[in-house]
Amino acid sequence: MSDPLFMEKAITVLPGISERRGKLFQKLGIYSLDDLLWLMPRSYENWHERVPIASLREGDLAVFEATVDQVPSLSRRGKLCYVRTRLSDDSGHIAVIWFNQPWITEQIRRGERYVFRGKIETKRGRTVLSPEFRKLDDSDLPAFLPVYPLTAGLYQSNIRQAVQRILLHSDLTVEESLPPSIRQQAKLSTADFAIRRIHFPNDAKEIDIARRRLAFEELFLVLSGLRALRAGRKKEKGPEMAIGAETETKLQSLLSQLPFELTGSQKETIEAILTDFKRAEPANRLIQGDVGSGKTVVAAAAMAVAAWEGYQSVLMAPTTILAGQHAESLAKILEGTGLEIALLTGAVPAAKRRLLAEQLKKGTIDILIGTHAVLESDVTFQKLGLCVTDEQHRFGVRQRVSLTGEGVMIPHVLVMSATPIPRTLAMILYGDLDISEMRDNPKGRLPVKTYTATEHERPRVDRAIRREVERGHKVYVVCPMIEDSDLMDLNSAQTVYERLSKQVFPDLRVALMHGRLKTKEKLSVMEAFGRGEIDILVSTTVIEVGIDQPDATLLVVENAERFGLSQLHQLRGRVGRSSIESFCILMSDSEDPLVKRRLTVLCKNNSGFMIAEEDLLLRGPGDFFGVEQHGLPDFKVANLYEDSELLKEAYRLCDALFKQDPDLSKPENQVIMREFKRRYGERLTRPGL
Repeated sequence: MSDPLFMEKAITVLPGISERRGKLFQKLGIYSLDDLLWLMPRSYENWHERVPIASLREGDLAVFEATVDQVPSLSRRGKLCYVRTRLSDDSGHIAVIWFNQPWITEQIRRGERYVFRGKIETKRGRTVLSPEFRKLDDSDLPAFLPVYPLTAGLYQSNIRQAVQRILLHSDLTVEESLPPSIRQQAKLSTADFAIRRIHFPNDAKEIDIARRRLAFEELFLVLSGLRALRAGRKKEKGPEMAIGAETETKLQSLLSQLPFELTGSQKETIEAILTDFKRAEPANRLIQGDVGSGKTVVAAAAMAVAAWEGYQSVLMAPTTILAGQHAESLAKILEGTGLEIALLTGAVPAAKRRLLAEQLKKGTIDILIGTHAVLESDVTFQKLGLCVTDEQHRFGVRQRVSLTGEGVMIPHVLVMSATPIPRTLAMILYGDLDISEMRDNPKGRLPVKTYTATEHERPRVDRAIRREVERGHKVYVVCPMIEDSDLMDLNSAQTVYERLSKQVFPDLRVALMHGRLKTKEKLSVMEAFGRGEIDILVSTTVIEVGIDQPDATLLVVENAERFGLSQLHQLRGRVGRSSIESFCILMSDSEDPLVKRRLTVLCKNNSGFMIAEEDLLLRGPGDFFGVEQHGLPDFKVANLYEDSELLKEAYRLCDALFKQDPDLSKPENQVIMREFKRRYGERLTRPGL
């Protein structure tokens, strides 16, 4: 009888893996046999595709069949030894040399034919360096050998042998993790075939079959798991709002008094939110809006409706500055409604905080805006109906859970993000949220003209700064670091501030802002900037999110190569917030083709959604934003960009399955949640994610 716990055993139960070697495996994240089986090859040695010697070129990693022309010779130089001989085929010949492998002289013989695999060098005449080799009659050896990630002290042979021992073990049982109907519809191989052939395929076709099965499986399990969590929320009680004629009239009156016309996206998103509110279960909706698309107005409308229906709302922002700006913006938008708005941050004095807490408990505050301070235990609402989190990815998941509460009634949740996320990534990251995309900008907004510049063009950039200030406009200069560093040659905020304020523009009002300043100091600088008392603000990325200054028309980004595309797009959103023509200059002396490509993408595109797609392509999801912060699943096989079509297929089949079996209660479908929880555990099943 096989051991059901076989795959949970430590890697050291395998022959040849001592405690010392086991620690090397642990550096690769491999502790158990299951971990090792899911260490996916990053490529394969293809011993099947062979080329003639005449076609070998410098730098090639080639496989070729050849005869040994000469008796291998062994020579020594100090501690080093060399084995040399010559190889030939019908097309020509090539020298070969092995370093520090004296036993080679016993393993190959003159006149015999072998298959060689090695790197070609031409510095000392055409030579193949330390090639691996096989006898022609080694038909039992696979044509494709897996190439795994390594760490110092581990070799490919160590990992290959260990994986083979697991695959050949009588206790190994590869269980199915997909329902038969899904596997048949997607035309997928069995799990057993896929896991065996992903490691040791017989040909390239088997690699494709195995990879497709395993990638689909990962995507399908996460989509289904998140969908099941979403379905589970339908059993929870949320703040059901009738939204009668009186509330509708108040909303139309509020929107008609705005000094601008709502975009199509804003109208559609508000309608979707009202539909959510009318349901008995708590809503979880992501509002993805490009920079300047008007998400604050949508949030204001939602919170006003909640208040008119008898519920309180809370809006949580990542910084004190942004919370203050939201309070100002909402006060203007909701002016005349009679709604009570309060601001709670860490800077609020204790006495005022106690008063706010009492008012919240009594229900006299309709809308609370704050930072992490709203999560403190003394903040209690009388009847919380709506939670809005701004720039949610700056909060940990647990904070978001705290906001939604654990009472009998769970409030509706709106997540606002100004970092557009590619649809493929959103499917995984926000699979349990309804998504509203706001792609169109308010009327009258002009696209920000974006250019690149080098240090050689600095005088022109300085002239552009003066020109904008003389027009009565404001300028941001953003730097990647606060102070100079011996390790990196970057333009720090401190150095740039000194240069601009003392050397270039001594007659202008230049200020400095960065993350080390106290909250009061930062607020003071931003208020002075808003009042027109500062012409040029030199800053780090603390201005990245949400700062709204309509008179700012020029952004200069120093060392632009140090920022991701999406971050640069966010920074660019600090200008162009009115009908005045605005500009962004990306300073970089980098000659890296990838950097140039990224910056060119920004110059040609003003759509955050298109930029996000390119950013995901160039950097991958791990760097797109903090993976740990977002709770992205740890995919072993699937690639969210390359497998976008496979993801769409998994999404379609997942959708069809849940229509047939909404609770995954059928016996054949129960494997899905079991496997989802086994692989991803608490990381994706925490409430609120």
